[in-house]
Amino acid sequence: MSKELDVAIKAAREAGEIIKENFGKSQSVKLKENKSFLTETDVASETKIISIIEVSFPNHSIIAEESGLSEKNSGYSWFIDPIDGTTNFVTKVPLFAVSIALMKQDKLILGVIYNPILDELYSAEIEQEAKLNNEALKVSEKNSISEFMVGYARPSAKKEGFLKIFQKLELVTRTPKILGSMAIHLSYVASGRSDAAVILFPNSWDVAAGAFIVEEAGGKVTDFDGNPWSINSKNILASNGRIHEEILDILK
Repeated sequence: MSKELDVAIKAAREAGEIIKENFGKSQSVKLKENKSFLTETDVASETKIISIIEVSFPNHSIIAEESGLSEKNSGYSWFIDPIDGTTNFVTKVPLFAVSIALMKQDKLILGVIYNPILDELYSAEIEQEAKLNNEALKVSEKNSISEFMVGYARPSAKKEGFLKIFQKLELVTRTPKILGSMAIHLSYVASGRSDAAVILFPNSWDVAAGAFIVEEAGGKVTDFDGNPWSINSKNILASNGRIHEEILDILK
């Protein structure tokens, strides 16, 4: 394990402890301009993650959901979502996660997703085995779209196009999943719990870790046009890779 991955895991776990301690407790909740929720725990989690990263890597840039961009000139950039799935957190649904990724120049080199309630830590490092709690991760082996379980995710304020996409795929797949967390959806594709995930209008911090982990677990991630995904992609299809093109044809 590299020092960078060790720090990312430490930050995710310590932030997760803060989240777990505050889950189900009364606290102030604000509505942001994009109609997503912001809680005291989001801020506390993000503050903890940044503080741990800055101790070891003070010259690294940080792009975080709540505090924005802190730009440095090292060529390294961290992407942080302190609670991916804040709506679930607020409504006491235990499906949310800390999401942390690191990019070197223009290439992601590690990703960590941690669900503190289930104590599930997904991690991956470039050219290393993706893991869930130290066990190897592998995408599913299904190759029939009629058996596919597909996850769907979009921001609260972005509903356009969703129903059309949902209807197209729901007619030919087995089971839809709408879990309220892009990071959870992607980690479930990486672990074979889902076979694909369709994500609309993500922010970079929503998907950087998860998409990277899917690829390192043997899956495939593109935009809806079939181009390699990037942190600027406006839509993402992640799958086990076996019938990725077939799904893309349906989406088109």
